[in-house]
Amino acid sequence: MAAPHESAVRRAPSRRLAPLAALAALAGLAACGGGSPPSPRSAGAASPPSTPPAPSPPAAARPEAPGAPFAALRDRILAEWTRDKPAFARSRGLHEHDGRVGDYAAAAIERRLARLERDRAALAAVDVAALSPDEALDRALLLQQIDLDLWSGRDAEEWRRQPQFYSELFGVNDYLDRAYAPLPERARRLLAHEKAALAQVPRVRENLVSPMPRPVVEVAAKIYRGYAEYLRGDVVKLLQGVGDAAFQADFSKTNAALADAAEALAEHLTRVELPKGDASHVLGEARYRKLLLAQEGLSIPLAELKRMGEEDLAANKAAYQALAAKVKPTRPKAEALLAEATRVMEASRRFVIDKGLVSLPSDERAIVKETPPYMRWNAAFLDAPGPFEREGLEAFYYITKPDPSWPRKEQEEYVMTRGTLVSTTVHEVYPGHFVQGLWEDRAPTVAQKLFGSYSFVEGWAHYAEQMMIEQGFGEDDPESRLGQLADALLRNCRVVVSLGVHVEGMSLEEAERRFVEDCFQDRATAREQAVRATFDPGYFAYTLGKLQILKLRDEAKATLGAAFSLRRFHDALLSHGSPPVPLLRERVLAELKAPAQQP
Repeated sequence: MAAPHESAVRRAPSRRLAPLAALAALAGLAACGGGSPPSPRSAGAASPPSTPPAPSPPAAARPEAPGAPFAALRDRILAEWTRDKPAFARSRGLHEHDGRVGDYAAAAIERRLARLERDRAALAAVDVAALSPDEALDRALLLQQIDLDLWSGRDAEEWRRQPQFYSELFGVNDYLDRAYAPLPERARRLLAHEKAALAQVPRVRENLVSPMPRPVVEVAAKIYRGYAEYLRGDVVKLLQGVGDAAFQADFSKTNAALADAAEALAEHLTRVELPKGDASHVLGEARYRKLLLAQEGLSIPLAELKRMGEEDLAANKAAYQALAAKVKPTRPKAEALLAEATRVMEASRRFVIDKGLVSLPSDERAIVKETPPYMRWNAAFLDAPGPFEREGLEAFYYITKPDPSWPRKEQEEYVMTRGTLVSTTVHEVYPGHFVQGLWEDRAPTVAQKLFGSYSFVEGWAHYAEQMMIEQGFGEDDPESRLGQLADALLRNCRVVVSLGVHVEGMSLEEAERRFVEDCFQDRATAREQAVRATFDPGYFAYTLGKLQILKLRDEAKATLGAAFSLRRFHDALLSHGSPPVPLLRERVLAELKAPAQQP
């Protein structure tokens, strides 16, 4: 993911989640089963406890009542999921998984995929009519996540075809970014992680199969060089003087070895794999259809998906061109970018509160920071604590400055315009990812806190950009509307480029040209967005999710008439985690028809 108008959110790595394995991002990517939702986390700093916190465990850690076969099945799957994916569990605040990494032996991966196939069959056999509404949603979420993992492992073979699949081994920032335990304790866990990672590093080259997709290899090499820089730089600085001399000696040796391993992997990818790189990133129609079904539960004709993207693109393009003729975009200086982002963030928060657009479950705030080196493939993203973290931990809104090695003109163009900064900040923080994450913390079940869908998380944030403009945010400055339209065009182009690259034979040069000529992106952004299609084919989810939310909003308005409330609609939409919108439709409409609760 890259582009000055782009974002990722690290709260829910499950969205990659397979396709966003860099998640995300997919990241990148937990809670209590039933009962009242937990109270929202309080704002303000809290002193670290003397012992590691004990976050609410998944329901699988608690005995289930007799006669609850679905609950037992669900809880076993959740327990095995977090055990198999310790990085995912840590990102959600389950720190009993600290100091561990996944088992990347080929046989272990194959066993896990076979178990997921058995679990899927067991879930499919469950009598849905016997389940409560939350249990039915949990089942649907588990099926979606299993389908996505099976697509990743069987169809896309990401563990053999995408070097980024192994990023967890080098990703130690979760131990350092937040004070969930005293620093010496987190340092010990980090050291245990690094030792476990070093034992798994040989599996990476054992599993990867040549040739691999050339653009994917290029991005992976950058990521692993970023990890090496981070391990040798920030990690060493942050742990300087921590522990006794023996710890420091052990840490210094282990950390240096892991940094060297990341550098060696980057060098191998660049020197050996890149010259052999090919175009095997192309999925083809059959695998693309399976991705659409696994990621979104959709089996619509691909022509319909393309029509949806092209029609929305044409409408946004016309509006953009009409406004662009009257407005000259301006850009902050790179050195002022973080300060301006902070100002916009506070203004958007105040607007959401004053207009009553959506309930804010707590007074928590995000902190604007510069992106760390290993995440600079993305220009802006939110890194928020998981739903099992203790109260008072920070969320970070990261912004990437241009690479000083780029030509000066590309550096200047990479700094987002002020209108795009408004749109990006709305997307990331208020009322986008950050607010959605606060609601996710209050979701009623473990599965609804653990898992989300790409289209809901990114669709909500993208929808928020348009909704805020509709409600008047930034109406005194037409640059805000222009920035929102520019971001909408970026996401529109992703739909047509994803289909073009993977189904219609579109080259990356043609994809880049589409981003420049039809969606008015700068050359550096267009190049990175075209490449992103190779390792994140599901990035059509932004536009898809936004359009699904708009459709549901229209349906709610038609159903409720004068009783419709935008705030109630948003609260109902956000109150069950982040599943695909079609899974929520009936629940949202039913809750909106119910009498409003008095505060």
